[in-house]
Amino acid sequence: MIVINEDEVMNLIDGYADIKRQIPVDEETIFEWGSVSKLLIWISILQLEEAGLLDMNEDIATYLPQDFPLYNSTITLQHLMNHTAGFDDSYTDLVILNPTGKTSLRDALEAADVQHVYPPGQVVAYSNYGAGLAAYVVEEVSGMDFREYVQMHIFAPLQMTRTAIDPEQDDHQWVKEQRKKVQGYTGDLELIEPNNYVIPLYPAGSVMGVASDLQKLMQELLSGGALLFQQPHTIDSLFQPSLYYPDTNVPRIANGLFFLPSQSRQVFGHGGNTVAFSSSFYVDIQTRTGVLVMTNMAYESAYTLGIPNIVFGEYVHNDRPNTLEDSSEWKGIYEPARVPQHGFSKVYGLLLRSKAEPAGEHDLTMNGLYYLQAEPGVYLTKDDFSAYALDVYSGQPGNEKKLSSGQSDLLYIPLYQHLLEWGAIVLGALAALFSFVFMLFSVLRRIRKNRFLLMQHVLNILVALNIVWIGYQTVSITTYSAIQPFLTANLFYMAGSVVLSGFILFHMRYNQIDKRGTSIIIITVMTAVVLSGNILYWEFYL
Repeated sequence: MIVINEDEVMNLIDGYADIKRQIPVDEETIFEWGSVSKLLIWISILQLEEAGLLDMNEDIATYLPQDFPLYNSTITLQHLMNHTAGFDDSYTDLVILNPTGKTSLRDALEAADVQHVYPPGQVVAYSNYGAGLAAYVVEEVSGMDFREYVQMHIFAPLQMTRTAIDPEQDDHQWVKEQRKKVQGYTGDLELIEPNNYVIPLYPAGSVMGVASDLQKLMQELLSGGALLFQQPHTIDSLFQPSLYYPDTNVPRIANGLFFLPSQSRQVFGHGGNTVAFSSSFYVDIQTRTGVLVMTNMAYESAYTLGIPNIVFGEYVHNDRPNTLEDSSEWKGIYEPARVPQHGFSKVYGLLLRSKAEPAGEHDLTMNGLYYLQAEPGVYLTKDDFSAYALDVYSGQPGNEKKLSSGQSDLLYIPLYQHLLEWGAIVLGALAALFSFVFMLFSVLRRIRKNRFLLMQHVLNILVALNIVWIGYQTVSITTYSAIQPFLTANLFYMAGSVVLSGFILFHMRYNQIDKRGTSIIIITVMTAVVLSGNILYWEFYL
């Protein structure tokens, strides 16, 4: 942990880089920045704008090669910095263990399983892809590889000599060797193994180095940024809010930096998480105060969020007005905009949905947190670190209601859609269970009649196991290409089920079968229909 107040620096180093080998954390311990790496992208963008080489409000297509695949919408760098470009997310290719070869930033962008699903400027959805795309603009405008640009225009001026940006640290051999001395742990201090992954969209989260190097960047920002920018107003613009919560004067984002609710109301920065590291970087350039926290613990929050809250003080909203709105207006089920809206990964959105319930006449509860209505449309909570649902609003095209949190809007999901989608999942599970019971019963009773019936149930069980395997592989970190064969197998299942169901129904039509046998045949065909329907709806196919 590093706290900077004016010219006074407090540095606290504690803990172990490797518990088993009893290697303590010291000045040479390497920490992964995670998404704090995005600071380098936004600084690079402002440097190029200051030099007159780009305009943040210009369509990025202006700066990209003509053959680069873009979308039929005008997307600006400001959209990318505000995370309002309209991209969804993906749960594959985020990180890769032991990649087969090096890829360029362009190759990583083109391989990403990400689509443009929202009109630019309408929905906030935190996007690693959008950040990577902004870094690619830096490459095209500067004519330099992003790693080289950062080394020349940020690391060298600040003498950040022990930091690597390459996803495999091939730009800094010492950092690469030092990284081998550090292990990552869970909140229960369980070793995460393996924990050294490669991030294909490396500008969005692959930087790593000693804490003192990142401290140099923080001190430069707090001192005016003369080594990074030619004009004093450029660093002021970096911390100037570029996005507010709708219909409020509460900042949300300042050119890629997120607003941290605090006593001064002018703290901005970024948090970061990798497979095994957590970090936070927050500054108040008005009071020249900064907080940097780096840990080798996955999704840590007690320090990375708790310490900034203590240093910068508790956020206090304006006095609560006498006139408040009826909070029951916002009752319903919501899903983060930052989830896949296409492909099989969209099924994970079901698990991230939250239910907003009115608490009394004016307040709300959500995810076990209590939100006090500070003013009409603004709901705050003290139950978690800066965990806002700041500004509840409506009137957006295609969405009845939204809740706005710091990094993602929460989109309203109609109850009927929520129930139908969960109903489809439950029916699919019951179909697979029926096939399993049928096969178990058939084996125990040694039933061999109607081999087509048996084959259908075998296929049902295999496809159910295949879907579970795809889900397991995805949450266990994998690439899209690695699961493509399993997605293709589901297509063969559907084709095979059509053929088998035809034979089964044909057999029933031209043979005398009792009511019990007829019921089993009908249920068997329905299991194939239900499983195929789930595959099609949730896009579990290539």
